[in-house]
Amino acid sequence: MRKITTSTRRLGRVASLASATALLLGAAVATAAPASAGEDCATGYHCVFMGALGSEKHSYYNSDRDFTNDRFDEICSACHSQIVNDNVWSASNSSTGGYESHYYYDIDFGGGLVFCVNPGSQVNSGQLSTDGVAGNHVGQRDEASSLQLRGTTSIHCF
Repeated sequence: MRKITTSTRRLGRVASLASATALLLGAAVATAAPASAGEDCATGYHCVFMGALGSEKHSYYNSDRDFTNDRFDEICSACHSQIVNDNVWSASNSSTGGYESHYYYDIDFGGGLVFCVNPGSQVNSGQLSTDGVAGNHVGQRDEASSLQLRGTTSIHCF
């Protein structure tokens, strides 16, 4: 019969603990949600553009009830830091928490949904309709006035 020493038992316990820890860490990595990157938008942000994707941009990390105080980043000298309200032509969603970007016609999420963008996706200026008549909230481009971040919904988003 072979004699098992205390140090051998201790090594066996350490090896078992290390294996269990590796399995737990491996499971956590395997189930972690990947970051969703939309075009021309930093990780974790929801971005709107004054023109096509990559043009003058304003980034949001959280919901924003009122775009009237927000300005696009000045990329061109003729833009003069245009106000975001009713000037959104494109949008991108780089959510790290899986949030959809829901854009509304009026401040405080009022007036109905203009459009929404899924995590890791974007909508370019040519995809948004321009059929609206000023004040009638029929089109999508040049209409967004607020942003609400929402978990996954059944609403069709870009």
